[in-house]
Amino acid sequence: MDQLTALDSGDTAAAPTELGTVRRLLLALLPVLGALGAYATIDLSPATFPNLYRLVVVLAVVPAFLLLIRPRTAAVVVPRLFLWLAVTWALWLPVSLFWTVDADAGLRKIGSISYAFAAGLCVLAFSGGSRAGVATLRLGWTVAFLVTGAIAVWELQSGQHLSDGASFGPDATLVASTFYNPNNYAGFLLTCLPFLVWGGVAARSILIRVLHAGLVVLWIVLIVATQSRTGFLGALVLGPVAVWWFGRAASLRQRPVAVPVLVLGLVAWIGLSLAAASEPGQRVLGQFTSPFEENDSLRASDQMRVNLTLLGWRLFVGSGLLGRGAGSYELLAGQWQEADLGGTTMAHNSFAEIAAEFGLPALLPLVAVIVVLMHVTLRRKATAAHRAEAFDLRMATGLGLAGFAASGLAASSILASPWWWMLVGQASAQAWLLYRMCPPRGDGPTGRRPAGSPWARGDDPVTGPRSLLVGARRG
Repeated sequence: MDQLTALDSGDTAAAPTELGTVRRLLLALLPVLGALGAYATIDLSPATFPNLYRLVVVLAVVPAFLLLIRPRTAAVVVPRLFLWLAVTWALWLPVSLFWTVDADAGLRKIGSISYAFAAGLCVLAFSGGSRAGVATLRLGWTVAFLVTGAIAVWELQSGQHLSDGASFGPDATLVASTFYNPNNYAGFLLTCLPFLVWGGVAARSILIRVLHAGLVVLWIVLIVATQSRTGFLGALVLGPVAVWWFGRAASLRQRPVAVPVLVLGLVAWIGLSLAAASEPGQRVLGQFTSPFEENDSLRASDQMRVNLTLLGWRLFVGSGLLGRGAGSYELLAGQWQEADLGGTTMAHNSFAEIAAEFGLPALLPLVAVIVVLMHVTLRRKATAAHRAEAFDLRMATGLGLAGFAASGLAASSILASPWWWMLVGQASAQAWLLYRMCPPRGDGPTGRRPAGSPWARGDDPVTGPRSLLVGARRG
């Protein structure tokens, strides 16, 4: 009983029950199927029926909704707010069809968004804000990275792509995996980094930590291969933060830091050296600076993005802040003559697209969810027994939300992408666990550690002392 009290110090709900096999399987599969999107079929063909992602969410979304409306769950701020977001969107998006430019196009867009949004609802509900649920989701994101990364490596080696109409512009050597557009793939890769780092941090085996280090090296190669400036800049910002996370987490667990960092550097050097000896590797390394080379095409692309966002703002304000209706942005962009859009009609800014089509009734609940997630992440104070685990949750949630924002601002159109909404559900599940784990500020620490933590190690400072190793420090 004391253990449950310590765990639920910040939550009025009882501790969640153990996850069943079906729920664990769903949590592990959803990130993979969501990343595959239209290619979540037997033969990676969008024309094949059925699409496994859509089949799973159709079967799972109603049980997920019922889990979230349970009294003990709906009383907690994080799932309650996400449920408010889901209900608001479910009611408001169809209403916007009454004034949209093309009701048929709007209906198709609402259907695509609904299938995608269901992923976030499912991962939050089935995780239940539990350690096991969050850990299973982390594994699912890692597998999603491996599956889509294998397709990207195939693109590099073969020069082929899953879609003949993929958006590569004049350079067909880029990679987009299952995301059609290299910028979309770069956004997905940015959201994968926290889970790759977290998997290495939380692993009990040195071998598993080394394997995750290798995955991070592969992540760098794939980011470069997309030639996305958003991916490059995101890597430059998130990379040092991830290294600091690794060092701080090791310090909290009193693990050696210097030797693993040297091993990681050696693995990266050997891997890049071997890659440079191959033709695809030489092509990737040759692309390293190309996204930042000034040219007319780059300047035109930047101006086009500014004009698209400006159009979204004008549609938002001109609609009385209620939006012009589902599916209206692309149709109105095709008619706009006030600025050169280069024939582009997708918004390339998902937040401007939401504002332009659905207005404040859809935008405000989403912003509220993000603000509350950041508040819980930054303001909940962990007890000594949970400090290392809470730090990992904060870092994963913060970096995940940064990836969510970056991909939303850079991708051509991401509202119908399941993994984007799944990221919000994942961050909500992590914040829910953090909320349950940490008492509100001002409450006294319990000083107890919940049993059965998958992070528990015999050498953790929360379970017992150990000798100081290379690069580690006490406290």
